[in-house]
Amino acid sequence: MDIRSFQIKIDKKEAEHMALDKGGFLWNAVFSDRNLTKMKRHFIEFKLMTFEATYQPTWIERYFKHKTGTRKQLITMLANGSTGSVAWVDSLPEVVTIEDVEDDDIQLSDQEEDLLIKRGKKIATQVIHRHIGGVPNLELMEIESVFRPYWIAFYGEVIVGNKVRYKPIAADGCGTFRTR
Repeated sequence: MDIRSFQIKIDKKEAEHMALDKGGFLWNAVFSDRNLTKMKRHFIEFKLMTFEATYQPTWIERYFKHKTGTRKQLITMLANGSTGSVAWVDSLPEVVTIEDVEDDDIQLSDQEEDLLIKRGKKIATQVIHRHIGGVPNLELMEIESVFRPYWIAFYGEVIVGNKVRYKPIAADGCGTFRTR
């Protein structure tokens, strides 16, 4: 199956090194008797949403700075199709087409698009209100499906019925950070 995915920037050896980089008391308590047994490439479906935000100047800007008229801004949000979490995107990594990906390595979206759009609008409204003021009018311009690559490091033997210890490592080299 051919998929559109973010470019893989972390190769398997680098991901193995990150997976073996154990440290800290909590890590040693959870993974004390487990060794790295398997590395697997995995793709999770994300939704890339583009909103157009239209908002009026606040009363302070109108009174003191004499700003009038509506302002428009394009906002890009990235929604995880597995967990339903939504994040503001500052800059997008390069999107490439990856050919011949096995169906076992792909995890399609579990969440409905309407729910992801609703969550994206909520986060965008909160961020714009916090930074600019006022309540923006958000309109969905485009929604597209893109896959995000991960390396999954498994610790211990993978046996049906037993708890599996694993660590996902983002293969695109990007991270998600809170705005608060």
